[in-house]
Amino acid sequence: MTIFLKKNSTLPEIKLPLQQWMLEKLDITEDMLQNVAVTFSMVDANTGNYRIANREAKLVIVKNIYEKLDECKYTLAFKVKLKDTKKDGLFRGEFKLDFLGDNCGKITLPTDDTIQIVIGDSITKTSVV
Repeated sequence: MTIFLKKNSTLPEIKLPLQQWMLEKLDITEDMLQNVAVTFSMVDANTGNYRIANREAKLVIVKNIYEKLDECKYTLAFKVKLKDTKKDGLFRGEFKLDFLGDNCGKITLPTDDTIQIVIGDSITKTSVV
């Protein structure tokens, strides 16, 4: 999965849909997702230095999933800040889920690889006066 951002931008959000087959394969139940802490990390692919380290992310839950057939019920999402995109380049990102309560445990997603994040150069830079 590859996400493209522009330098000095805060959109789009970095999202990872949790497909039903993924939940079944990883033995993640809906009960577990009701009590979970989600964080996001991003490292520079060339240097290995963290640009973002375990910053709070969110789990978006679509309530009326049957009305929105093209969406997943659960999606992990992270909104970058301006300071996160001040340097262009190639980065790798991942979400970490910490399950709380009776179903304690941790999992890092995606499990098969990382999210490739490409921050491209921008020809404009704006500031609010």
